Amino acid sequence: MAHLVAGVTVVAVKDDAGRSVGMTASALTALSLEPPMLLVCIDRSAAIHDLIVRAPAFSVSILADDQESVARRFADPERHEFSAEEVAAGPSGLPLVEGALAHVECARGAVLGGGDHSIVTGTLEWSRTREGAPLCHFRSGYGRLAR
Repeated sequence: MAHLVAGVTVVAVKDDAGRSVGMTASALTALSLEPPMLLVCIDRSAAIHDLIVRAPAFSVSILADDQESVARRFADPERHEFSAEEVAAGPSGLPLVEGALAHVECARGAVLGGGDHSIVTGTLEWSRTREGAPLCHFRSGYGRLAR
C-alpha cells in the first residue's frame, strides 16, 4: 500500500480541557456527495485516537506542498498539541492549520472497526479552499505533484 499516493492532512479536535490537538493522517477520502461526507482512518494506538472517535465534531486541514514540516510535527505522538501561534479556528472553534490548502469542519458520524484502525465518518458542515498544490505521501515519504 506504500505505492498508493495519498494526500496529507491534519485531523484535529479540542481535548477535554479545551486544548487544540491534531494528528497527521493520510488515510482520508471522500465518502458521499449527498450529503457531503468523508472518512478518516485512525490507528487505535494513536495518542489522540480516543479523543477523535468520541468528539462530536472534528476538523481536517489538507496540507499544501510546502507544509512537510507541519506533517512531520503532527505525526510525532509527543507533539499533537497546537501552539497558540500555529492554530487558527474555524466557525465552530475547531482547530485548523494555518496556510493549509483546504479546511473542513465535520460533524462526526459513525465510527466503525477496521483492523487496527477506527474508521471515523464525518458530514461536512463548513469548508474553504485556496489555490495551490497538495502535499503527498508516497512510499513512506513526502512529495509534491509534478507540474
